[in-house]
Formats: sequence, C-alpha cells, structure tokens
Amino acid sequence: MKHTYESLDYEALTCLTGDPFVDAGGFVLEELAKQYPDYDILDLIMLATHIYVDCWDAKINTFFLNSKITQPAFNTAEKKKKETQNYFMNLLNDTAPHIEGYCRITGRKTNLFPAGRDNSVLSGSSTFVNFHHSFDAGLMLSKEMLIRCHFIPLACEQMQGKIGLISSSNPATAAFYAKECLLKTQKALGENRSKGVLKNESRSPGTALFRFLDYLFSMLNPTREEQLTLYHFTNFGASPEAEIYALPFPTFQFYREARRPVYAECWNKFIAAHYRTTEYKNATYQMERNVFVATEKKETRTLSEDEFQYWSNAIYNKLMRNQSIVKEIRKWSIDQFFDFRLLKCYLINIRHMKNETIEKIQQIADFILSHFEETQMKKVLTTLNAVKNPFMLRRFILRIVAENYQQNGELLVSVNDYVNYLFPDTGSWAETRDVLLIAIYQKLHELHLKVDVDVDELDEDDFVDDID
Repeated sequence: MKHTYESLDYEALTCLTGDPFVDAGGFVLEELAKQYPDYDILDLIMLATHIYVDCWDAKINTFFLNSKITQPAFNTAEKKKKETQNYFMNLLNDTAPHIEGYCRITGRKTNLFPAGRDNSVLSGSSTFVNFHHSFDAGLMLSKEMLIRCHFIPLACEQMQGKIGLISSSNPATAAFYAKECLLKTQKALGENRSKGVLKNESRSPGTALFRFLDYLFSMLNPTREEQLTLYHFTNFGASPEAEIYALPFPTFQFYREARRPVYAECWNKFIAAHYRTTEYKNATYQMERNVFVATEKKETRTLSEDEFQYWSNAIYNKLMRNQSIVKEIRKWSIDQFFDFRLLKCYLINIRHMKNETIEKIQQIADFILSHFEETQMKKVLTTLNAVKNPFMLRRFILRIVAENYQQNGELLVSVNDYVNYLFPDTGSWAETRDVLLIAIYQKLHELHLKVDVDVDELDEDDFVDDID
C-alpha cells in the first residue's frame, strides 16, 4: 500500500485490537493491500465501495444504517460513491469534525471521530446522544478504526437472513476466516455471480461453526487449542440485534479428537443421524447408504451428505451451548456402537467427570455382563432404564455390590467410591446412570449380543433429585 497520507497511522490499519469486527476489517484490508500494492488507502476504500455499490446494489443495510452507501436520499450509484469518497477524504485530511482524545478501541491518543450505526457495526445511534458517554455524538474512534469498519462486509457471511462473523482466540484463525471470505467473494465477483454478502449454506449457527472447524482442520490443522466465537447479528432498521455463539477450548479439543481416524467412522455416523431440517420434516436417515430419504407428495427424494451436512444438528447445538450429549449417546448405543474411549474423552474434558468415576462404572458394567446370563440381561436393562431418581440408582448399585460380594467375596464399590465418585455432590446421578447403560450396551455390541429392551423414555420432568 502506498503511504500517501502523513496523518494516517498505517500500523493501526492492520494491527490486532481485540475487537472482532475491527480486526476482521483489518485482515481484509491487509489482504487487499498485498493484492494491490500500488493503491493508496483511498483507492482501497473505493475498491470496496465499488463492490458494495456497483456489484451488490448497495445491499449492506445489515451492516450500516443510513450510511453514505445505504442512505435512500443518495439514489444513484455515482452519488453514493462520491459521498463515500468525500467522507473518507475528510477523515484522512482531518477536516471532518473531531476532538482529540483516546480511541475507545486502540487506547491511543489521536484525533477522534464519532462512530454510529451509519459507519460501524452495532455501536448505537448518534441521534440519541445520551446513549453515549459524556453526551458524545457516538463512540469516539480514530479514523483508522473507522476505515477498517468499511471493509467488514467483505469478511463476513450471510446466515439465515443475518450476518455471521467467526472470530478466534488465535489471531491466525481469525485472519484465515476473514481472508477466506474475501477470496471467495472475489472469486464469485470474477464469475459475475456475487449479488451480495457471501452466503453460508448452513441452516444453523452451530452447523456453520462446525463446518468452518472442519475446513480449518483440513487447511491449517492448528496445533494449539483455541476458542471460536460466532457473532450472528444485524444492524438493520429498528431492530438491531446480535447473538454470540462460542465453541470453547474443551469442545475444540474434543472435536479434534473425534475427527481422528480411529473414531471418525463412529462419530460421523452418530452425527449424521442427528441432522434435521424443516424443509424435509419426515426425512429419515439410512446409515448403510449415508443418506436421508424424504417423501413429498408421493415422491421420494434421496439427500446425500453434500446436502444434509448443512442442516441443523442437535449434537452440534448442544456442544456449542455446553449442554450434555450423554443422553443422545445412550439412545444411540442401544442399537449402534459408540466407542467408549471417545465417550471417556468427552466426559473428562467437557463434562468434567473424574476418571475414577468412569473406571468404577466400567467395573460395575463388567460384573453385570459376567454375572447375569443373556436371558437375565433384559430385566437388568429394563430396571436400569426405569431409574428416575438417585434413590433408585443407589438401590440398583447396592444390589449389584451385594451380588458381587456373594459371588466373589470382594468389595466392588467402597465407601470412598460411593461418596466421591459415584454420587459426588457436584456430579449428576442421571449422567452416571446413562454412562453405566452406555458401558453395558457397548460391551454387548463387542460380544455381538442383542438384547431387546422396551425403553420407556422419560422426560426431564420425570427425573427428580430425590424422593420423600
């Protein structure tokens, strides 16, 4: 980039700030500066403006409300571009109204300009001056930050009628996402098929995050843990809003483990069975073919993974919300194999279950399989499935302990095991029950034994902490 303006802090145009939106705009600006080394900053600004106005028909209202580009009063493309150029020239030359102070994003002392919904994302309206500190006309930012905001639309995707931006605790990943959005947009522009902000095919934020994670692992294969954050927002009209979805460090680590070849087949089948879409409400998953089959108006349609991988997925949504998926694994384990080693990884890293708890549960499952005959297993599983409070689970486990003591003369569960591992104050008795069921089901699968059990599924309201 040519350094034309002496008053401009060029380092501040691309440095990390910690603001995900401003950083995303900086990543795009950095990439464009590499692509067009002979352009100065105003040339790059007008390059982006050309895309917004001439290629996208000024459809960036979800970013900037009543800006120089989206203002209805500027009803021609030339007028929109001319007003935008004048605005940024005034910023660059410090001729726009400003004050001296400390930028709210960088903390640097410099000339500050008001940032409102017309030139930044979700920053409040300058009309209501009491919205801001000291009755300012808006958030007071440096011109470098406002310039970076202009490039944000090229670093985002359109998701379900709103805008999605993925950031990361690892700046390299955040830069990768923003620059990939830019490159895909440029490719679409070159093919004359870009009519607006880059579209994401995913039907839910959770699916969008995990599809990006798949792409990230295949392209960069990051070696350290990080947290991904998806900002799902709109700045349009009278109802600006933003939802924030986070994929925390432990989930990132677990998902990378689940993608390993030793677990990939097991995990992928489990995930595939949990895709859903309102478009095909009656679609059923056929695991042997890895397809969904939907019947519409007496016509049958087969949907491959290329299509259903973008549907909403209950497992992705729960992982993203830090909700347990143990119940779903239990249901799946009745008929399908789920590697207990992967479950153990999930329980320890995400559910914070103690390793001693898992080992004790496995010991109980081993004894049940060795002590009860195949014909008795149906009664055992039916009884365990019907457990709906900790008292019933305690009675079941104490019965197993008694059976083991009578048969082997050994103590299967000690007082320490009982108090600290099977029923700790911080643990979930329902999760302990589910893990025990999963352990039994998986051992039955390993032994190629099938026990038909009428499982009476209980609602969450049926589960209580204790009984009178």
